[in-house]
Amino acid sequence: MENTTKKLMETLQKKGIDTEKKLNAIDLQAAVDNGFTAAEIAGIVAMQKAIKTHTLYTYLQNGKDPEPSKKEVKKNADDDRESGTEGSSWDRE
Repeated sequence: MENTTKKLMETLQKKGIDTEKKLNAIDLQAAVDNGFTAAEIAGIVAMQKAIKTHTLYTYLQNGKDPEPSKKEVKKNADDDRESGTEGSSWDRE
């Protein structure tokens, strides 16, 4: 966890913001009224986004999931006419 994130979490805890629900309730005006700096407000917004997308642990650990590789799509995957099934129902008129 980055030091800035640790400091922000300590600051939030000191101000009584100790749950995700309380963190999500902070809006820009409330953050300014509570004396948060611009960097802290940016951190709060990033944490709120991480909570909403269910990636808070990843955010706190500076982690990143690997991007899934794209699978090759076979053309006409369900077309098996070349496999020797002549005389099937689709060949009949």
